[in-house]
Amino acid sequence: MRIVTGGIAQETNTFQREPTTLADFLRPGFGTVVRGQHLLDLEGTGTVYGGAVAEARRLGVELVPTTYGAVMPGGRVAREAFDALRDEILAGVRAALPVDGVLLVLHGAMALADHDDGESLLIEAVREVVGPAVPIVAPLDLHTNLSDAMVAGVEAFVGYKEYPHTDMPETGARALQILAATVRGEARPAMAHARLPLVVPNQAMVTTWQSPLKIAIDRAREIEREPGVLAATVLGGFPFADVPFAGVSTVVVTDGDPALARRYADELAAVCWERRADFAVRPTPVATAIAEAMATPAGSVYVLADVADSGASGTAGDGTTVLRGLLDAGARSAAVAQIMDREAVAACIAAGVGADLTLAVGGRHDGLHGPPVEVTGTVRLIHEGSFPLAGPMGAGTTASRGRTVVLEIGGPGGIELQLTELRGHPHDLNFFRAFGIEPTERRILVLKSAAHFRAAFEPIATRVIEVDAPGISSPDLASFAYRRLRRPIHPLDPGVTWSPER
Repeated sequence: MRIVTGGIAQETNTFQREPTTLADFLRPGFGTVVRGQHLLDLEGTGTVYGGAVAEARRLGVELVPTTYGAVMPGGRVAREAFDALRDEILAGVRAALPVDGVLLVLHGAMALADHDDGESLLIEAVREVVGPAVPIVAPLDLHTNLSDAMVAGVEAFVGYKEYPHTDMPETGARALQILAATVRGEARPAMAHARLPLVVPNQAMVTTWQSPLKIAIDRAREIEREPGVLAATVLGGFPFADVPFAGVSTVVVTDGDPALARRYADELAAVCWERRADFAVRPTPVATAIAEAMATPAGSVYVLADVADSGASGTAGDGTTVLRGLLDAGARSAAVAQIMDREAVAACIAAGVGADLTLAVGGRHDGLHGPPVEVTGTVRLIHEGSFPLAGPMGAGTTASRGRTVVLEIGGPGGIELQLTELRGHPHDLNFFRAFGIEPTERRILVLKSAAHFRAAFEPIATRVIEVDAPGISSPDLASFAYRRLRRPIHPLDPGVTWSPER
């Protein structure tokens, strides 16, 4: 059995004004373009391919690699970038023909500069090459905004069930299993989906506690154990994409039973709809969170999550509101990951390690994440910015935030501020340890992350507090100027109703 594979993965925040370019995909540690054997070398890593390649080996399937491009969440993908990666994938597929199936690795919320639905364009292009008889199966991120065009182009979708996404390898393996069974004639995928008039903040999708989305996902796991069910997926959607099909949806794949798929897809949608009021998120005022953290006994570790400026949601990563609060409160034993500010990084590097300087940091990108803040500190560390990941997400891969500086404010034991050239989302303890900061020994850890941090940081935290700061990944969805999102939709409009398809 020959299965060809490749894909493009990017999560688009349409409120981010800076486009995602081909250079972003090619920037090591920030993006990745993996080709040929290097794609198969991902076996065993904490990625979709980490599981899919291993499963192909176990099943005796020849997995034929083409090109896989992925990049940090950001603004709309430049058409040049999409076209270049798509054309590489298509060339690889053509060279591999004849093939028995396609494993197409996607994200599910990629919007292009001139098109809202990048995934459907890639699916359609691959389908045109392989023809209507070759099955295509795709794993999806939990934050997929599912379109009808996406569903029409594949035999099956399988989505992550964990947020943070610690189950990427398992999802890749499951997608490969379904595809192999389809090729062998052991399964005949029948897929149904339901899309709710419901858009919800990322924080309400977290699965480390009984969030409303996890309640539905738990039911999906039960459904997957039922006879004839190949996959059951609940997709929270990506609310920071102003596209018509954004929001919560469900997908169920059965073995040749479309009516059963429809019944279960509607049931999972109903579970989410019944709990729609519970998706509301109310962050804590910054000053209140800092005061609580500073009042705790020595040895406490408080994680203050700057959820509205999460690099994993495509923000600028240069928000200053929490830093301003730390300075105003005279906080000690605080470490901040991070503020993206290329000018500040350059100034610190020019000054050199050990230099004292005063400079304005942050607030330069779009004015939506707080104004620049003046700080005085000592340059303690200059780092080229790349480091290995070793935690629950992405283990075995490398992250990079470009050149990185640690600025020590208020002397030893004060505020350790990481200044970076690239935005990041600190979901691994190495986001501190790689820069000489031991997170278990700091009273306050400020993380620009919506939720991915929880897998690594909840185990060391005395308490996690989501703080109320401004930004384009804010859980206050009413603050966004949606123009293309379908309306009416809950919670932005009153009196929205929904009932299952009949």
